[in-house]
Amino acid sequence: MAADDTAPAALLLERAADLIGAQNVSRADDVDDYLDSYALGDSRAFLPAGAVRPGEVAEVQAVVRLANELRVPLWPIGRGKNLGYGGPAPRQSGSVVIDLSRLNRVLEVDDETAYALVEPGVSFFELHEALLERGSRLWASVPDLGWGSVVGNALERGYGYTAHGDHQQFICGMEVVLPTGELIRTGMGALPGSETWPLYRGGFGPGFEGLFLQSNLGIVVKMGVWLMPRPERFAACRLMIDDEDALPQLVDAIRELKLDKTIDGVVNAANAVGVAAGLSPRERWYDGEGVVPDDVVQVLADDLGLGRWNIKCALYGSDALLDLKEERLRRAIEALPGGRVVVNRYDGDATAAEVAPGDHFAAGIPGMLLADGVRWRANGPTGAHIGLCPVSPLTGKHVAAASRIMRTHIEAAGFDYIGGWLATDRHAVNVLMIFFDAADPVESEKVRTAFAELVPLLAAEGYGEYRAHLEFMDAVADQFSWNDHALREFTRTLKAAVDPNGVLAPGKQGIWPR
Repeated sequence: MAADDTAPAALLLERAADLIGAQNVSRADDVDDYLDSYALGDSRAFLPAGAVRPGEVAEVQAVVRLANELRVPLWPIGRGKNLGYGGPAPRQSGSVVIDLSRLNRVLEVDDETAYALVEPGVSFFELHEALLERGSRLWASVPDLGWGSVVGNALERGYGYTAHGDHQQFICGMEVVLPTGELIRTGMGALPGSETWPLYRGGFGPGFEGLFLQSNLGIVVKMGVWLMPRPERFAACRLMIDDEDALPQLVDAIRELKLDKTIDGVVNAANAVGVAAGLSPRERWYDGEGVVPDDVVQVLADDLGLGRWNIKCALYGSDALLDLKEERLRRAIEALPGGRVVVNRYDGDATAAEVAPGDHFAAGIPGMLLADGVRWRANGPTGAHIGLCPVSPLTGKHVAAASRIMRTHIEAAGFDYIGGWLATDRHAVNVLMIFFDAADPVESEKVRTAFAELVPLLAAEGYGEYRAHLEFMDAVADQFSWNDHALREFTRTLKAAVDPNGVLAPGKQGIWPR
């Protein structure tokens, strides 16, 4: 459908109002809540034709069937908080956003086998509150900002910090509306009455859950999430080094601490400017042209008690076990140049009020501490960011190489290097946050150019993005070209089979209808 062909979309919205209530439909003149608030330039570049907010699975199915009848593209969102990657806006202008925020029930919490069954509108705040209200012994892993969708974050392969911090690894059992409106359950969910649906991923025959991550092959309307039993004790840890050039040694030390399970959860590393950006506007430290000078970086690091590289991570277990883990942690980090470790321990049943706000991440307590980071460069409502996230092996050589490429290029474009990396056992997600003023077209264009140049530069070294802003989905997908783009062609074949009318999220991750 052409972006300006709005008649079918208007008809879909009219008929959807009869199905789900007019109050749950937004027309073309009422879509401001579904624009990319961090857009590179015109926020209406990815313009929806409207939005529908179903409140039941059957209503989702009905809207999908309408979309097929009228050939109207749909763009599903959980809570629309995928900020820095397009937020709630659709990849294809003229799409109708199918907003799942009203499907916000925590359907089950099972303390015995440690899982919850949730709908896509459930936020991390809501899941946390549901666990507290039930007096549960379970914790959920949470990202930096708790307002997002538990389901949406996992489907986009997002991260948290606890032992379950690699969220895609801790989902099991999905109920999915297919692009033609049929409803399926994955794995053991296909067996009527099965209680192992959220416990065993395998089922009988091929596994399908991975097909619905970052995909346009279905709309996940229920999902099982594995939760972490509350530990006896936990420790929130801050690790710092004062020598930026010791990054390779730091990464290698972290890898060994992850592989031997000294560190249980996902490791989050940030440079000094990256930490400062979450705490204060840039003008507090430097209001000159160009990047923040190195001597100013050292001043802000000293003032805030930071290293040039800073890590937050968590340990879990009894005090005796934490003693052993902390000793290994200190021995590894304090051997590095300027290496130091700060550890705060808590009882597993400590309340949010009893845990320092900066340590909430370790206990699965959601918050919004870093929400003001977008104000680093534009200290006002037009502050924005876009994320670049190439994946590399978790080795000092590779993380340092990715960091060097991103830093050199982004500083040459006139932006501060706000860098970091997330570490699981074997891979690193190397993060570049580009903060900019969304109201400044010149600045936005510089960001666009830098991003477009970095994607192939990093890919040439073997570092591919694991997610991307709407504007760059095609460019990122183009990099995954082994055997003449065989994987993309296979995915397009699947897309054609399950979505013959091409209505569900066209262009998502570079997968367009044939």
